[in-house]
Amino acid sequence: MVIPFAICAVAVTAVGPIAGFASRADDLSAAIYDGVNQLRQPCGVVGDDPRLTVAAQRHADDLMMNGVGGGHIGSDGSSPQARIADAGYTRAAHTSEIVYWGTGSHATPGAALDLWMQSPPHRAVILDCAFTAAGVATAWSGNMMIAVGDFAGP
Repeated sequence: MVIPFAICAVAVTAVGPIAGFASRADDLSAAIYDGVNQLRQPCGVVGDDPRLTVAAQRHADDLMMNGVGGGHIGSDGSSPQARIADAGYTRAAHTSEIVYWGTGSHATPGAALDLWMQSPPHRAVILDCAFTAAGVATAWSGNMMIAVGDFAGP
């Protein structure tokens, strides 16, 4: 018997993927990125920035490999802002990160988007028109999916 489980976290602040881990950043990430943009219609499309995607993938892979207990803090002690800067995105006035993990029937892009929109802090990040760039990444293992969205604005 599989018991579905889902949880999400958000970090907001002003202001390389881990080798050997097989993530499915293709279809799942694209579905989440597209879903975010559908939700942001009043703001327009948030730009897909490969540097933010690298930062998001680094954290998604880290969470999958080392456990989700750290939330926004990487197993190496890194913060979202440090990962974003390490990926080369250094000119943002403010950044934010949203994290989701779910198992079973909750391990889908739709479940991640639904839970984020039900959470006021996550909803605020997604709908913040000041964010003009984003990177979305996923990691998948067994019946668990982790999704990370990193957002930045001027």
